[in-house]
Amino acid sequence: MPKRLAVRVRFSAAAVAGLAALALSGCAVIDELAYHQRSSSYEDLAAAPDSSPAHAAWVPDDAHSIRITESTQPDAANAVVLVTSSSPLDPELCAEVDRQSAPSYAVDGAPDVYRADTVFACGEWSVVSSEDGWFGWTPNHPEERAQSVG
Repeated sequence: MPKRLAVRVRFSAAAVAGLAALALSGCAVIDELAYHQRSSSYEDLAAAPDSSPAHAAWVPDDAHSIRITESTQPDAANAVVLVTSSSPLDPELCAEVDRQSAPSYAVDGAPDVYRADTVFACGEWSVVSSEDGWFGWTPNHPEERAQSVG
């Protein structure tokens, strides 16, 4: 193979590899830049950074398979958290109230909150049961928050 052709082949291979890497990470970049949201997932609470919504007060200690979507806008608290858990919510923190809010983001596998007449108000979070645990969002409606015991 002539030297010039070999250089072109190597350059083309490197370009294709670079484009593939960009394509694989492109969705996350587009979500952050265009939609101002970031998605993350963690095996359990120990794997989540301390600043993560995974550590919201309502999240049970046995939570795992944690999926989060949150705003990337400065000072925006919009977030949703879907966790697998067999534990109940803390009754000293959460009270069942009429639902007046809904999440800002959709998460695959989350329940349809519009079918829920009530939610658990846990401070600034509203939470509903999911198939394998809990689905919560913030901010919630001020009247939900006011009825929260926590």
